[in-house]
Amino acid sequence: MIYRSIAFKASILWVLLIFSCAVPQHRIFVFDQGVQTDPGIVYGVLPNGFQYILKQNSTPKDRANIHLNIFAGSMHETDEQQGIAHFLEHLLFNGSEHFKPGELIEYFQSIGMDFGSDANAHTSFFETVYDLSLPKADYKHMDEAFVVIQDYAKGALLLESEVERERGIILAEKRQRDSVSYRTFKKSLQFELPDSIFNQRFPIGIDPVIKNADRDLLKAYYDKWYRPDNMALIVVGDFDVKKVQSMIIKRFSKLKPRAEFIKPILKTQWKEHKGIESFYHYEPETGSTDISIETISWLPFETQTEDVLKQKILTYIANAMLQNRLSGMVSRQTADFSDSTVFSGSFLHHISTSSISARCEPDKWEESLVQIEKVLRQGLSYGFTKKELDRVKANFISSLELQVNQAGTQKTHYLSRSILNAVNGKNLFLSPQQKKDLLNPFVKSISLKDAHQAIKKAWSKEHRLILVTGNAKINTQNPELTILEVYKKSNIEKTGKYKGFESGSFPYLELPSFKFGIKSKQENVKNLGITSIKFDNNIRLNLKKTDYKQNEFLFKVCFGDGKKSEPLFKPGLAILTEDVLKAGGLGNLDNDQLEEALAGNKVSIKFQVNDNYFALSGSGDPKEAELIFQLIYHYLKDPGYRVEALNHTKTLYKQQYDRLMRTPEGIMQIKGDFFLAGNDTRFGLPHPDTINGYTLKDIKNWVTPYFKNSPVEVSIIGDIDEKTIIGLASKYMGVLEKKEEFSKKFISAGKIIFPKGEQLELKLKTKIDSGVVRIAFLTDDFWDIKKTRLLSVLSRVFSERLRIVIRENLGLSYSSYAYNDPSSIYKNYGVMHVVANIKPANHSIVYDKIKDIVDSIITDGITEKETDFALKPVLNHLKLIRKTNSYWLNSVMSNASTYPEKFDWANTIMDDYQTITHKDLILFAKKYLNIDDSALILIKPGNLKD
Repeated sequence: MIYRSIAFKASILWVLLIFSCAVPQHRIFVFDQGVQTDPGIVYGVLPNGFQYILKQNSTPKDRANIHLNIFAGSMHETDEQQGIAHFLEHLLFNGSEHFKPGELIEYFQSIGMDFGSDANAHTSFFETVYDLSLPKADYKHMDEAFVVIQDYAKGALLLESEVERERGIILAEKRQRDSVSYRTFKKSLQFELPDSIFNQRFPIGIDPVIKNADRDLLKAYYDKWYRPDNMALIVVGDFDVKKVQSMIIKRFSKLKPRAEFIKPILKTQWKEHKGIESFYHYEPETGSTDISIETISWLPFETQTEDVLKQKILTYIANAMLQNRLSGMVSRQTADFSDSTVFSGSFLHHISTSSISARCEPDKWEESLVQIEKVLRQGLSYGFTKKELDRVKANFISSLELQVNQAGTQKTHYLSRSILNAVNGKNLFLSPQQKKDLLNPFVKSISLKDAHQAIKKAWSKEHRLILVTGNAKINTQNPELTILEVYKKSNIEKTGKYKGFESGSFPYLELPSFKFGIKSKQENVKNLGITSIKFDNNIRLNLKKTDYKQNEFLFKVCFGDGKKSEPLFKPGLAILTEDVLKAGGLGNLDNDQLEEALAGNKVSIKFQVNDNYFALSGSGDPKEAELIFQLIYHYLKDPGYRVEALNHTKTLYKQQYDRLMRTPEGIMQIKGDFFLAGNDTRFGLPHPDTINGYTLKDIKNWVTPYFKNSPVEVSIIGDIDEKTIIGLASKYMGVLEKKEEFSKKFISAGKIIFPKGEQLELKLKTKIDSGVVRIAFLTDDFWDIKKTRLLSVLSRVFSERLRIVIRENLGLSYSSYAYNDPSSIYKNYGVMHVVANIKPANHSIVYDKIKDIVDSIITDGITEKETDFALKPVLNHLKLIRKTNSYWLNSVMSNASTYPEKFDWANTIMDDYQTITHKDLILFAKKYLNIDDSALILIKPGNLKD
């Protein structure tokens, strides 16, 4: 009888557990709370507890994005499972009910999807997400996608052979993702969250578990957490919602839990902080020092309400004013730090924090700490000024209006990601109009008192955490005590009210009375819908009206020769010039004054140095087109050369250079590119001492003649009225001095000598065990466009061979790939790079395998299937890209006055790719992939002083 009683109770418990699946473990919507929801969202819960969210969106047409969200991540692992959630995510691509190992990625490629960009997944602390971006949203593709999703949910095979093979890939990923910033983050989190389980649940896991994981360990996690009541499916795209809803109900109602489940209580709290505490972590590899003042506390993970959202926005407004103060100090060089951040909010469900931080040179950490302490205390003590509040409010209200104006052409990938983030953050699902209706009157009503109270509330906890991390070496017996003393000394010093800066007005330049007229006008150039106009002063205007994005247009003003004209004996001057002019504002207005003058306007503009031209580029609302032309006119006539911007840029460059010297990608930029160009000083990155030697005079002497004399081309695309734009161009561009004629001949910047057959070994200044094998093949320049397109496809075929051999078969690299980099300024020069991120001990093995791949391509050729799989994603993405303003602006219209063949390329792009055959690829492989003529770069960790 006792045994019967136990059996009866067990059976009742099992029934209750099964029945509980009808209730989602993480309910997304609770409608009886009166929470607003985007009216375009369709939400449902299946009898088994499976939740789904659907939203119809037709930009781009006939496309869909799908996310399967599992409400479980590394925080749901046991001590014995650390890293299993992430390991499992990998294995779901390696064999399932409907796809044998290796078949799923081939399926993606066969329908035009790229593994990585169109099909991917990620594991976080509290969720695991599987993503699909479909090339079509018809019934067939959607149904097949749901088969894949169903396999993720219940059909994983978890074969022991795949577990063993994937183990090496995960260890390689762990090694590749290891970095100084990651290690510093982990150390800091241990201080911020003492004795917290967060510090034992980083998603990448730990080596002992990864090295010993088996099918049983993985399946236990899979069966426990991958259950219908612990999932949500998000589908956004150009489809019939009712049809997709019925497909989901039919397929996913069959899901059942595979194991008993008692929801564990996650212990997410930590020992509370009291008083003032400090933390010091010396890390010489960072290239700079970070200082922060923080408050941090635990909070329950609850559904966001309208009041909570309003409080969040109020705090954001207050923080934005503090941020503007810090940014102004940086731009005017009244600060000892080079960058700053102010933040208040929550992350990882339960961590609430407010922080003010700065980045500086190591010998400036004390001064920087004092400065951010005083800025924070100034805000807490005295609040803000009306001018500061008006500026931030105007910008926020403008952003709300912009979202509403562009709502009709929101991209599907953006919407689906927004919904996914809202699901995992328990945030409100509001349409742009709902958000504006809710927040616009609220933001307008915010007073100085409200903002002051918000900043005080954000910092109301009775503790302060002072963190100093990075390359500042504090040579005292007790660095933490030293940090505390600096902070406390600053804290007792008096600070007055914020004084601000003098405002400026815009526009401030008067237009000349004389105006040049229109010399010629050509409509529908090359049947591309582009209008091309030439003014009598040799200024060109290219226009194209599109409906790709509502209430926005993009522009680019091209002039001069760009980096190609950089003085031969001044390497790096182009890098310095770009950043100095970006930060310099205008002659009469520094950046802060200009931003204040433009507050509330939906415009942006920045200076760029491209290979072949200088540019002013940005975006604007069609209603503010005249403001854009005023900005263009002022930047061309009165660019801001400021010594403060020069000094700040030099500091940032030094910090960046030091960081780059310690990473494989960075040292390749500095020394690898230099080597592959035959040690030509125009390649690579010069030492900071070289950059420090340049003056504003060097910059002015180089670029001023181009601002004054070179031909100017203005390209504008988007939601525009052509007549209005032509009138404004006449008004503002027609008054510029007569310019030189456009050159229509490619002028090479010189000959580059590729180091055929040579080898370079680069040593990183790091203690991290990371390495790279990089083989480079000389190809050709950019200007034979058919050849360039064919080489890009050859590199994709090469990348796929690398993935299969180096990653999948051998498990030696998480990331191995090939890409072609053709020069647009050096004749006959281009490089195809073959890259494998590996453990340094495997350099020889991987190099030999890459040589085998090259030999196989040359000897055995390339199959039609490989070519097809490489081409389909390209053609799929091209169809999308050609429906974007940025493609037409940057790839077709910009600098077309100098290179008119770009118009022809827009007409031939689809045919060029569609007609590429495996025979074409074989011929190019034999021509360019000669291993004896390649250059080899080996990147290894070295001594920190190397």
